[in-house]
Amino acid sequence: MKCVNCNVGMKKVFINYKGMKLEARQCPKCKEKIFTEELTMKAISKLEAERLKKEYVKKPIQIGHSIGMTFPKEITDAFDLKRKKLVIHPDIINKKIEISVD
Repeated sequence: MKCVNCNVGMKKVFINYKGMKLEARQCPKCKEKIFTEELTMKAISKLEAERLKKEYVKKPIQIGHSIGMTFPKEITDAFDLKRKKLVIHPDIINKKIEISVD
């Protein structure tokens, strides 16, 4: 990719934003920094993951003869859970339940 101002090849650089290292492209001549569409999507995903990084502690709830749980609004919005299937992967040995979005 070439700089639109100088027509010089852009170099890969990293910028710090809110304590995170994000990849960008910079012109070695004029020092102009840009994000390509691909880099922008990666940066958005990384920022969203950081925002949702905190640990949620939830207690199971009784629903008839089953047990269920609720998800915080931030999680349901980020994964669009209203329109997806959840796949449950029990790991009895390590006492973990992994949930993936299908």
